Amino acid sequence: MLKHITTTLAAAALVFVSGCMMPPGAPNPNGQHFLVYFDEFSANLTPEALKVIADAAAAFKHRAARAVRIEARASATGSPEANKALAQTRTQVVADELAKDGVSRLAVRQVPIGQTGSGDDSVAERRVDIIVEP
Repeated sequence: MLKHITTTLAAAALVFVSGCMMPPGAPNPNGQHFLVYFDEFSANLTPEALKVIADAAAAFKHRAARAVRIEARASATGSPEANKALAQTRTQVVADELAKDGVSRLAVRQVPIGQTGSGDDSVAERRVDIIVEP
């Protein structure tokens, strides 16, 4: 009976901890990672994107984090120069929205990556990663 209770408690703890884990690929194991997706050739924020950015700002304030890193990517469609400019615009749009949501501009670092070279033109490449750093 005791072994069954211990196993059940361990399984419940594992489920709880796995629910708190960051998404795969997050570069900072102690930070939080948020993804904002864009339409092709666009830096317009959708209602879903605004919610993700608001969640990132809330996490920044709740954790008393020291910094937010914004990494913008673009799909392989278009020239590398145009994609770099689009990535810059996307980082700026997200930084502006974070500021509206109460994140100090001094805490934000913008990293416009542009075209990743993967050849992938899917929505996975048309994104901004927001990393709330502890």
